[in-house]
Amino acid sequence: MTLHTRARQTFEHAGTVLALAVACSLPLVAQTQKPAPLPLPVPVPTVATSALERLMPVVDGWTKGRLVSNRVDLSETCAYSFADAVYTAGDKKVNVTLADTTGDQAALGTVATMVVTFGDGYSMLIDKTTTIKRLTLNGSPAAYRWNATTLNGEFIVVVGGRFVAKAEGAGVENIEVLRDFVEHVNLKALGELK
Repeated sequence: MTLHTRARQTFEHAGTVLALAVACSLPLVAQTQKPAPLPLPVPVPTVATSALERLMPVVDGWTKGRLVSNRVDLSETCAYSFADAVYTAGDKKVNVTLADTTGDQAALGTVATMVVTFGDGYSMLIDKTTTIKRLTLNGSPAAYRWNATTLNGEFIVVVGGRFVAKAEGAGVENIEVLRDFVEHVNLKALGELK
């Protein structure tokens, strides 16, 4: 048998095996049903912004100015609703935000970045002027950032793993002013919203 004949027989044999494999697999493919597509997760509805607006704090010596509320859709399955008010006392300004993130980690990360990012007890001093600290407020995870030179910062608490109360201030005396704003929010009522 010549090399040419042997190569031709090997090629024919390989072709036969391949044809047999294809013929055997066709009935299996025809019988196998495609799996049903997985349903997209349905987002938990956010509370109405009017419910958040009603919980805005009243703080003696401060005037509540503009109030803005809205819903932000981060994706088809992730959204948060919020109410935002500006308070002033002379040259001092505090912005208070109440939000419902539905407990979605992406929404929480957007609205309460420091609480989600840092572990409980975390503390850091940046450039000898800005303190970042993660703590607990009334059993809920909280965090603050305070710049002692520019007198600005923010204080945030996450209630029930879902709702956020945040105070951001400029020109205020200390971080306690911002904490006081958050504590003037009825956090229990915030956590009970549906």
